[in-house]
Amino acid sequence: MSLTKLGEKDPRVLRSLYAYRKEVFRDGELSSREKELIAMALSSASKCEKCFEYHAEAAIAAGATPGQILEAQEVAMYMTGPSAMIWSERIDGYVDGVTPR
Repeated sequence: MSLTKLGEKDPRVLRSLYAYRKEVFRDGELSSREKELIAMALSSASKCEKCFEYHAEAAIAAGATPGQILEAQEVAMYMTGPSAMIWSERIDGYVDGVTPR
């Protein structure tokens, strides 16, 4: 189910999901940038392209550099094998500092 459809069918749940996300990604012992890089790497490992793009862009907005994106991707690759990096050419754009559209 898309988030759009969830918002139509049960907006209460969607509001709760966004409130939870806001709390999880706030600065704490880890910065929001570090948390977005973790989420981006996990998205890559699970091969969720929408998730990857969302968290890569959020990481960049939080100050992540292309080098940090590359290193986070390298950790994902180490933990799950090369498929964490080669499944989407969109990863290349973020590593090169160009947001793919």
